Amino acid sequence: MSGQKRIAIIGGGVAGLSAGIYAQLHGFHTAIYEKNDVPGGACTGWTSDGLPVEGSLRFLAGTAEDTPLYHCWDEVGALRDTLFVNPDSFYTVEDSGETIEFCQDIDRFCSHAEKISPEDGTLLHRFRDTVLKVQGYVLPAEKPADLLGPLESRHANAVNGEAARMLARLHNVSASYFAEQFHHPALRCAFRNIMPPGSTLAQLVLCYAQFIDGSLAVPVGGSQKIIRQMVDFYLANDGELQLNAPVKEIIAANSAARGIILENGERILTHWVIAACDPEYTCRVLLQDRYSMEKKLQMRFSAPEKYRTCSVVRLFFSAPVDSVPLARTLSFPTDVIPAAGEGIGRLRVVQYGDDPLFVHNGRTELTADVPMPGRRAFQYWDKLFAHREAYEAEIDRLEGAVQLALEKRFPEMKGSLQYLGCHTPVTYAQRLNSYHGSCTAFLPTSHAPRSAMLTGRLPGLEKLLLTGQWLGEIAGMHTALIQGKFTVERICHDERLLW
Repeated sequence: MSGQKRIAIIGGGVAGLSAGIYAQLHGFHTAIYEKNDVPGGACTGWTSDGLPVEGSLRFLAGTAEDTPLYHCWDEVGALRDTLFVNPDSFYTVEDSGETIEFCQDIDRFCSHAEKISPEDGTLLHRFRDTVLKVQGYVLPAEKPADLLGPLESRHANAVNGEAARMLARLHNVSASYFAEQFHHPALRCAFRNIMPPGSTLAQLVLCYAQFIDGSLAVPVGGSQKIIRQMVDFYLANDGELQLNAPVKEIIAANSAARGIILENGERILTHWVIAACDPEYTCRVLLQDRYSMEKKLQMRFSAPEKYRTCSVVRLFFSAPVDSVPLARTLSFPTDVIPAAGEGIGRLRVVQYGDDPLFVHNGRTELTADVPMPGRRAFQYWDKLFAHREAYEAEIDRLEGAVQLALEKRFPEMKGSLQYLGCHTPVTYAQRLNSYHGSCTAFLPTSHAPRSAMLTGRLPGLEKLLLTGQWLGEIAGMHTALIQGKFTVERICHDERLLW
């Protein structure tokens, strides 16, 4: 081990574990320092009275075999012996007395929607044709763009051909603008609510295309199983994982990162540091504002109109399996629920009864999301948190309002719902150090430049790389996985090691 170069990795989420595994496989000795008592970061799951609870995962990208992304999941040991559930619908919306179901069979989706609104038939078929053209799009997962040679770049661009050109055009159209082109209110509502606010039409088309071709599915066991298998694989390859080990500072001297200082005062000297945590927190706190992010990444943090943050109040319940909706994800209208000073009139719920490992004693998890506008919501909840009684009272109020809404829509749940807990923007800020309490990385809007190449490097500071979903074009576990791999590829390149 004495001849191995050492890497300290800050954060034990998917990106940190991915970086640690790839670094171990390429001859480095790594140690991951995770501030919480369990690894997983944004993808942490837990168990409540024997019932598994999923914190964030809805679908996993990269579940189709013989794709570069699936190969990445396989390389880090995440999907060993994992089965997948393919729900009948990607998203189901109830509105204006109609049900719009984004089925795996897109022809069935179009046929049903056209029966509801014949005058929207032309637009529906144009949407269908676009989704089918994007099927088979390959997410770049083999090598970061900044390390590609001219021939490799040409090959990478040719792989997706017309699908890539189609997505580039759709990137300039917002999903909400597209939704407003429909005549029927239920279709407008469905296309407006299927993706987070500010999403582009490209994001919607790509997600739906991945869903219908089987590369977006539900892994049995959820994120808890994926994280556990990644941790086991990392440790089996001699990686070192330290929990309850928050990092206080990154040691920087002579324009290079030299190691880290833990909260307990321990100093750890290393050859490289990988910050698999929020980039803004890394620069502001861990580097004490001595170094800044690369300009293209800095722009994402300073341009909220182009790169939105998204957070929610997420309430967790358990319910009898036979009372939960058939649709995995369902959006339905409710009485107005005041939230963060504003009112919402819809709830999005996710049920996990189609995963046998998420059923215990006839009950399963049901999650309800109350959407919150990013920065303003965090200020609201952060101010409440300073007065814990007011903070807890607001959670209790929302929990009661959401439970009433669920029981009104699903009368069979009355008296049988069990409240399990709640995540607010403050939860995400405290647990993940995430920017403005966001539950995901940035959501690029139609105003954002497409495919801004980010490297995770800090100008003027060598031997340190940022990694994680904040560097990707879109958020998600798969982005964290890929960015962790890309980070180690950059280190190998700098160390003149073969990949």
